[in-house]
Amino acid sequence: MDFIRFLFSRLFLKHLLISFGIAAVLIWITLQSLSWYTKHNDYIIVPDFRGLDYKTVLGNTDYKNYQFSVIDSVFEVDKPKGSILTQDPYPGAKVKKNRMIYTTITSVVPEKTTMPDLHDLTLRQAQSMLESAGLKLGKLLYIRSFDEDAVQNQLYGGKPIKEGTVLNKGSVITLTVGMGAKASEIKRDSLGEENQE
Repeated sequence: MDFIRFLFSRLFLKHLLISFGIAAVLIWITLQSLSWYTKHNDYIIVPDFRGLDYKTVLGNTDYKNYQFSVIDSVFEVDKPKGSILTQDPYPGAKVKKNRMIYTTITSVVPEKTTMPDLHDLTLRQAQSMLESAGLKLGKLLYIRSFDEDAVQNQLYGGKPIKEGTVLNKGSVITLTVGMGAKASEIKRDSLGEENQE
């Protein structure tokens, strides 16, 4: 009974309020200290490094507040060698100074692939196989042949290329394709122009 009276006494309530006040002050001081220690509001905006040369970025003093790491390299024919393709964190992200920027760059050394055998395949099949091998379809040279839209020969640099030949990915392959029944009606020259006979 005396304990319950003590809980509702002025003395206990006074000490309870003082305890809450001290706890609130200590929590506030702790949070402010952590904010100062971790530099909570001290951040910088990540620029867009995509398309820039990786070595140039490393040597640029404008980017001294960042660290860089290459996590992957991919060969892209249409992109400059050594340029940054992707970055993490993304452009516009708020980060602390000396934040690590993880990048994927274009490979300086092209990946290799082997030439598939496209002879007697349809043009659609041949194009699909070239893409799967990482090669590009160049010119189509139509020639007189009973096999309509069938590949008659495969050329690289203007010369026939054998199956299994090692090439750089992205190399352009020219195909000669049969005209079939159209050969009697249409004459195509090596540039693909159509002339009525």
